[in-house]
Amino acid sequence: MISMLAYFCFLEQLLVSKLGSAALAIALPFACILGLLASITSSTMVDKRYIWVYSSVQFALVLLFAHVFYSVLHVEPVLAVLLSSFAGFGIAMSGNSLLLEYLRWKERVHGWRNRSRNTQTAQPPDQARGNTNNNQAVPSEPINEQHEHDIESLTPAQSTMPGA
Repeated sequence: MISMLAYFCFLEQLLVSKLGSAALAIALPFACILGLLASITSSTMVDKRYIWVYSSVQFALVLLFAHVFYSVLHVEPVLAVLLSSFAGFGIAMSGNSLLLEYLRWKERVHGWRNRSRNTQTAQPPDQARGNTNNNQAVPSEPINEQHEHDIESLTPAQSTMPGA
């Protein structure tokens, strides 16, 4: 609802100077559609913590492109709103996808570095002195929470004991 109102106010102010009262006929339906699409994309593409950030960036991009298309390039009002919404929504979605892929790549590289450090660590002092007593526990690699979650999600039926 907030995004619909924001899009309506912006479109009305953008179009009223040249179209007068006809701006209402263009701004109202486009504001409803843009507000609904913005809410849907924000809630499906982004974690709940970042919905307002994503929505604000998306709104700013649509505003920027609408101003450029309508005021600078003098495109027809309906076409300017359509093009600005495609450009703003598209760049916001693409930017979100690129950011997520970068963060996943960074996490993979960080995981590879940690694994290589764990395999290259020095031997425990008892083994270095020639003591071959195997009764001591060897520390294992720390379990990555994501891998633990992946393992649990792959085998939900196998986690229950038969006959229990």
